Amino acid sequence: MAFLVRTLDELAALSGVSRATVSRVINGGSVSEETRARVTEVLERTKFRPNAAARTLASGRSGIVGVVMHLSPHLLFQDPYFTSLLQGLTDALAHQAAGMMLWLGNRSKEETLDQILWMRLLDGVIVTADTLDDPLVDGLLASDLPTVLIGHRRADRDASYVDVDNVAAADVITTHLLDIGRRRIGHITGRRGTVAGEDRIAGYLQAMARSGFPADDLIVDGAFTAASGREGARELLDRGVDAIFCGNDATAEGALESIRARNLSVPGDVALVGFDDVGFAARLDPPLTTIRQGVQEQGAEAARALFHLLRHRGGGPHRVILPTELVIRRSSVGETKGGRPP
Repeated sequence: MAFLVRTLDELAALSGVSRATVSRVINGGSVSEETRARVTEVLERTKFRPNAAARTLASGRSGIVGVVMHLSPHLLFQDPYFTSLLQGLTDALAHQAAGMMLWLGNRSKEETLDQILWMRLLDGVIVTADTLDDPLVDGLLASDLPTVLIGHRRADRDASYVDVDNVAAADVITTHLLDIGRRRIGHITGRRGTVAGEDRIAGYLQAMARSGFPADDLIVDGAFTAASGREGARELLDRGVDAIFCGNDATAEGALESIRARNLSVPGDVALVGFDDVGFAARLDPPLTTIRQGVQEQGAEAARALFHLLRHRGGGPHRVILPTELVIRRSSVGETKGGRPP
């Protein structure tokens, strides 16, 4: 008869030895032959293979990592940002021979939190820190489950996270537009209340304030979507902008459609820039100037950060800020209406 054995303590009780002795047998440590035979017999009787189950029992780990992405399931493979993020995560988890359980935005955040904590199966969780106010993130950080955020919130001083400096990157790309002579620079934001969206607004305003050019009437709310880019660009064109910084590349793709619909040229009449450098950015006509933030690397680094937490329990938060790069293409520095570079 096979028994369902969950812990080293249960194996020790069945073997009549201490927990430490079971651990030494499992890990090939020094014990008497008689003791080794007794523990091995229990392992076989309970259907455990010493060389397969041992590491899990000894470490208390299941080898399964939870991943939570705040995205509707039908959009997962349509959104290039999340596709790249998931690729980086799965590659790094596979390298560590870890499994993954994926939660998407088809349940409320409270329901997802309850399910994760109730299961008590996961070694840890990687979660996209989507909004500044998020009960799922709050609940995970308050639990004893090792958690790594992709993105971070300033109030989470004890959290482990992987992110880029969105404020600095938005300042850099806005400054690029100022450097090429643009003065009426509009900004179509990301979704308001999100970590990235609010930080990119802050970086834009920082650069505009330093330049001395007005910006208060040149911000319109977006949603990280092409549709919001189309609508936002129409509003900004009515306000006489000569450049538009979009909260992400998808927003810029939509903005480009509205600029073209007005029979205006890019960059001659309106310079256009985005953020992310996802695959289609270089294929737009003209190719899009943007901020490259290494989305796939963020996913991989988040997995590595979680494994670091698991190896160093009680060692404090693990934080990684990855570099960004301004990628200049023809949407900002192409020819002007007169045929000359700006």
